[in-house]
Amino acid sequence: MPKRADLSDTFCPVGRSAELLGDRAVLLILRELFFGRRRFEVMAQNTGLGPQLVSARLKLLVEEEVVERRAYQERPPRHEYWLTDKGKGLFEVLYAMRNWAERWAYAPGETGEGPAIRYIHRACGADVGMATICPGCGAELGYGDLKGEPSPMLQAEQVARATN
Repeated sequence: MPKRADLSDTFCPVGRSAELLGDRAVLLILRELFFGRRRFEVMAQNTGLGPQLVSARLKLLVEEEVVERRAYQERPPRHEYWLTDKGKGLFEVLYAMRNWAERWAYAPGETGEGPAIRYIHRACGADVGMATICPGCGAELGYGDLKGEPSPMLQAEQVARATN
């Protein structure tokens, strides 16, 4: 297998983004963090990734200052991972990926009735669909503004993954 090119010093912004975000494990870990899941074991379980891979990617995200590691227990030592401002800035990227997938990545009827995950604007309670501006109150949507409600099909998948 050919060695992957290092794009960390390119002047191309897409290349620079791809250097960090072009890894499926990083995207899945970020998804978990955006849903408020901060503990290692929960991230490993919900992503289906092995513990070594989760550990390596969390270390990378800490080094890149996308997340910070905070102790929540001394004996034995346990940590949580929190998004930094730099990490929170990735909300729009993952939200755009979700919107693209809701529109293009599923076969007709594959998600049942409606989207795989429904987003509600916390401030006014409006279902935002795939909007970036709340259709209920007109507010621009950003990190922390939305509450995600998984569809029954997505909930069943998450339960099945948790019991395996």
